[in-house]
Formats: sequence, structure tokens, C-alpha cells
Amino acid sequence: MKERKSITLSRQMGSGGTYIGYLAAKELGFRYLDREILRRAAEEMDVEPKMLEKYDGKTASLLEKIINSFCVGTPEITGTPPFRKPVYDKDLFAMESKIIKQIADQCSAVIVGRGGFYILKDRPVTMHVFIHAPLDYRVESIMKAQKIDKKAALSLVQNSDRQRTKFIREMEGIDWTDARNFHLSLDSSVIGISACVEMIVKLVKNREL
Repeated sequence: MKERKSITLSRQMGSGGTYIGYLAAKELGFRYLDREILRRAAEEMDVEPKMLEKYDGKTASLLEKIINSFCVGTPEITGTPPFRKPVYDKDLFAMESKIIKQIADQCSAVIVGRGGFYILKDRPVTMHVFIHAPLDYRVESIMKAQKIDKKAALSLVQNSDRQRTKFIREMEGIDWTDARNFHLSLDSSVIGISACVEMIVKLVKNREL
């Protein structure tokens, strides 16, 4: 049986990495996986997907963790709120790691985010890609995509950078922007979306992963 190939794609917010991953998967005939990993994790953990969104790819704030710890309410509160099963960063990461490994065993896929480059680091038929771009470029991209002003876009991008850095460092103990974690590191602002896709596809087709 032909061995399954995987591409893990890490990206900075506003770099176009998600779209690049989608186009590369389409061109290669690979399965594209991003939000589905979160959905499957929610099913396995028996929680609503929306509950996981704020934890997915980032660490929960101290306040959020405290709220989770007391989610069943206290005697001082009039009326007990509906029970919500608490979710912890390490539990979610462990579940997503399990799902990502299962997917890699089942089919050829482009796996976006979620520390895939680290989870599959020892898997021989896998290529790890990092899409990045300068801050100004990413802020402008978010302004256009979400139709918001520069201040709001800058806040979103900087917060995303901080949260992803913190999450990967706490879960894996490494700097996720270190080029040594990847086989291919591309600046989408210089290379362009189409050329990034072309390079990824060409490398996968022309070499044994």
C-alpha cells in the first residue's frame, strides 16, 4: 500500500497561510484539515465545538481557567448555571495530537496549525511548512478581510502572535517561529500566494517525503 504523505502548515495570522494550505491540498488531491480537527476533538471530549474555540491554538487566560474550575456555580449564586464540562489546554492538545496522528495514518493530508509540525516531527513522510510575513503586510490583510480599521487589525494580529507563541511554548517547549522546525519557510508578502502554493506542490511531487 502506498504510504500516506502529510504536510503540516503553520502560519502567522494575516499571512495567507490558511488559503495557501487549502490551495495546495486541492492541487495535490490531499485532504484539507483545519476546523475539522477541532470538531472531532469536541466530539471525543463530549463538549460543544464553540467551547473549544477559545482554547484551540492558544492558552486560556488565568481568569478563564478560574471560571472553568467553578463552572458548576456556588451556593451564593441564585440559580445554578448549566453544567459545562471544563476544558484544559493540555487535554485539548493531547486530543488534537491523537486525531492528527490518526489522520496522518489514514490519508494524505494538509494539516493546518495545532502544532502539527511538532506532533508529526518524527514521521518520515511529512513536510513541515511555515508561512510568515511582515507585521504591516499582515495587518493590511486583516483590515481588508475583516473590514476593520488599522488599530483593531493590529490588535488582532499581535494578540494572535502572542497567544500562539505562548501556547506552543507551554505545550511543546519550543519557539514555533524558529525556521529550524520546518523544511520550508516562506514569506508570502515577497513570494506571493500562487508561488507559495506552487513551491509546496512542486516539492511534494518531486521528492520522497
